[in-house]
Amino acid sequence: MQIRDISVGKRLFFANFMMVFIPVCLLALIGFAAFAGLRFAGTAQQELAVLWPEKGPALSVQYAVSSLRVKAEKKGGPKLKEMMEDCRLLEAQGIAVSIQRDGQPLYITPGAETAQLEELAVSAKVGYSDTAAMLWDDQDFIFAYTSPRSGTRILAAGNVPFLAKNAIPENNVRDIWECIAFVLLGLAILFIAGLGIYLSRLLSRQILEPLSRLRMAAAEIQQGNLDAPLEIRTQDELGETCQAFDRMRQDLKRAGENQKKYEQNRKELIAGISHDLSTPLTSVRGYASGLLDGIARTPEKKRHYVEMIYETAGTMEKLVESLFLFSKLDLGRIPFHFEAVEMYSYFADFAAEQSEELAERGLQLHLEAPQEQAVVQLDRLEFQRVLKNLLENSLKYKKQPVVQVCIGLEKKEGQLHIAFADDGQGVDARELPKLFDSFYRTDPARSEVAKGSGLGLAIVKQIILGMQGRIWAEASAAGGLMICMTLPLQEDGK
Repeated sequence: MQIRDISVGKRLFFANFMMVFIPVCLLALIGFAAFAGLRFAGTAQQELAVLWPEKGPALSVQYAVSSLRVKAEKKGGPKLKEMMEDCRLLEAQGIAVSIQRDGQPLYITPGAETAQLEELAVSAKVGYSDTAAMLWDDQDFIFAYTSPRSGTRILAAGNVPFLAKNAIPENNVRDIWECIAFVLLGLAILFIAGLGIYLSRLLSRQILEPLSRLRMAAAEIQQGNLDAPLEIRTQDELGETCQAFDRMRQDLKRAGENQKKYEQNRKELIAGISHDLSTPLTSVRGYASGLLDGIARTPEKKRHYVEMIYETAGTMEKLVESLFLFSKLDLGRIPFHFEAVEMYSYFADFAAEQSEELAERGLQLHLEAPQEQAVVQLDRLEFQRVLKNLLENSLKYKKQPVVQVCIGLEKKEGQLHIAFADDGQGVDARELPKLFDSFYRTDPARSEVAKGSGLGLAIVKQIILGMQGRIWAEASAAGGLMICMTLPLQEDGK
C-alpha cells in the first residue's frame, strides 16, 4: 500500500501528530539538557552552590583553589585583582585565605591571621610542596600551595565539612527553583501538545467536513437528485471547489430542465407536423378521389378540384419550408450577416415602401418614434422576415376589415425597444407566454390550417435571439396583441 492510498483523515492525523510530537520531544530534551548542564558544569559554581549544596560547595571550593593555583603559576607572579574573585568564592563558603609572595603578604581574609593558617597547615601535615596539598574531612578544609615559579604561597582553611559524605541538608530554595523549573517545562509541553491537538482538529475539520459534504452532494447527484444544494461555509480553496461543484449541479439541473423542455417541444413539434400535414393531405386525397371516381364530371368542377389540390399542395409546401427554416434556425445553421443599421431611417423607409400594399390588404401601418439616431447590428434579410411574419400575423387575426398596426421605437439602457401593437383579436393573458412555441396556435382544434402553421412567431423568436435580442408578447392598449423586442444598441452610434 502506498501513502496516496491511505485516507486523507489518517494522513492528516499522522502529520499533525508528528507536528506535535517532535516539538514536545525537542523541548523536553532541551529542558533536561539544560538542567544537566547547570547541575554538572563547572562554569556555574555560584549558582550550583545555591541550588545544589550537596554538590555545589565541593565543586565551588575545588574550582576556586584550582584557579588560584593556576594563577599563582603565571610568569612574573599573579595579579591580586585576578585572584580576588576566587578568594571571594572561598570566603563565601567560610574559608579564610592568605596569599604571600616571597614572604610578603599580598592578601589576607579580614579577621584571619597568616600565622594561624600556617599552624593549621602544619598541624594537618599540609606542608610546603611543589604540588598542592589539601585536606578535607568531615570537619575542616585545609589547603596549602607554594609556587616554585613565582614564589607565591596560598593558604586556605575553614570549618567546612565535605557535605558529599554527610546527609544532604534541606534547601528550600533549591526545591522551589527545581519545582518551578519542572512545572514551567511541563506546562510548556502541555501547552504545545494542547495547541497542536486543537489546531490539528481544526485543520482536519476544515478539510474533512467540506470533503464530506462534497461526497454527499455527489451521491445525491448520482441518485438523480439535483435539488439538494451544497452548503458552503468557507471562502478558501475548498470553498471555491464546493462553489464550482454547486454551480455544476445548478448547470446540470438547468440542462435537465431544458432537456425536458426540448423533449416536450419535440413531441409537440411531431404532433403539430402530423396534424398540420394530415389535414391538407386528407383534402388532396379527397379531391383526387373525386376526380378518379368521376364525381367531378363537368370541366368546371374538374378544374375546381385541380385548383384545390394545387392550393393545398402550396399550403403544404409553405409548411415544409417554414419547418425547414425553423429547424435550421434552432440548430444555428443559418449564418447571420450583420451590419450597422440606423433603425429610425430603416422603419421610415419600410413604412413608405409597404404602406400602400398593406393598406390594400386591410392593414394600416403607423410609425411612432423620435427622430433620433439608433444604430443596431442586424441582418437585414432576416429582420425583414421578422417584420413580414409579424404583419402577416396581424392580418390573419384581425377582427375588423382594417387592422391598425403601430410600430414604436424607444432607446432605453443601451437597448432599442421595438413594439408592434395591433387592434386585432388579441390573446388571452394565460396564452401570451406560449405564442412563441413551435406549432402553437390560439385555435385549440387547429382547424384553420390555412391561417398558418404556428411557426411564424417561433421563427421570429429564433431570429431575434440570434441577433442577441429578446422578445415577448403583451396585450395592446387597443385590446389586440403587442409584440415587444429589444436589440442591443451599438456604442456611440457608430
